Amino acid sequence: MLASLLAIAYIGSHPCAFPMSMRRLSGLIIGLLVLATLVCAYWARTAPTAATVIVDWSTASELDTAGFNLYRSDSPEGPFTRLNEHLIPASPDPLVGGSYAFTDTNVVAGRTYYYQLEDVETGGATTRHGPIEAKAEASGKVMLLAAALLGGALLGLGAVIGWRSFRRQAARS
Repeated sequence: MLASLLAIAYIGSHPCAFPMSMRRLSGLIIGLLVLATLVCAYWARTAPTAATVIVDWSTASELDTAGFNLYRSDSPEGPFTRLNEHLIPASPDPLVGGSYAFTDTNVVAGRTYYYQLEDVETGGATTRHGPIEAKAEASGKVMLLAAALLGGALLGLGAVIGWRSFRRQAARS
């Protein structure tokens, strides 16, 4: 956005460009600033806040382990719903074990969830562990984008104001 605002300022002041007064250009920049502010405010208000819970675990060894399933519930008593579509494969080296992480993005910021980990043996037997408690945290991407848009618009406005001041001083000399 900053590049487009600076390009507008450059084109408007270039001697070969279409005739546009600095007053009209600054009005255009201010209009863009207001529009960017309104769009960002609306977007930040209506967009759902992205949130995640990262569940990680590690094993010391995985003899006879085929893989893992992860389950989530809103209550420690359940019911628990399986999150992974396919079995999370076990480590290729069963003597060493492995480290795992599952990112749960189907959560609401600020809400507490409960997770159970199920290990599945190669013979089909299963064992569940947990539950563990985790609170979903907001990612903050929406506000970061809004701040970037507003910052770009403000920099563009500052460039126009600085250019006007420079031209006035040059005209007086």
